[in-house]
Amino acid sequence: MINCRWIGVFLNTFVILGFIFVFSGCAAQPTKTVDLQQGVAAEQRAGEPSQEVKTSAPTEKQAVGKKESAAAKESGTVVCLCEQYTVRKGDSLWWIAKYKDIYNDPFLWPIIYEANREIIKNPKLLYPGQELGIPREGYVLEEIKSIRKKAGAAKPYLPSRQANLPVD
Repeated sequence: MINCRWIGVFLNTFVILGFIFVFSGCAAQPTKTVDLQQGVAAEQRAGEPSQEVKTSAPTEKQAVGKKESAAAKESGTVVCLCEQYTVRKGDSLWWIAKYKDIYNDPFLWPIIYEANREIIKNPKLLYPGQELGIPREGYVLEEIKSIRKKAGAAKPYLPSRQANLPVD
């Protein structure tokens, strides 16, 4: 006959493990309530469609410190390209380069690093509040291809058509 004590230990262990799994699963999910300004900023950084404005020209506030991409001008939508970026918590050079209003190509992160070497000592360490300059010109396609190759892009190392390249 099985000792009742062992059954109690087994049941208690099972119940405790069940509570741990239930509460740890709930705690891992992010909250659904977000401050409105933070939500808009997160959408814009993630490249959501709210970033593309269906107007003929950007407002004065949008035009300050930004340029429009040539591809966006042709398609009729306006995507303002940032010339400055303020680092936020959790950002990396890879993700910053991937944003639609930066380069829309993560393999161009070395351009940001080279332009901001006096601010960024280690490309793997960014700190919230750092102001990074985003180069918008001064490169040719061959330089872009070599930069993408060094960053680990696949052959033929050409950027996509949607990329906002810093070429003259």
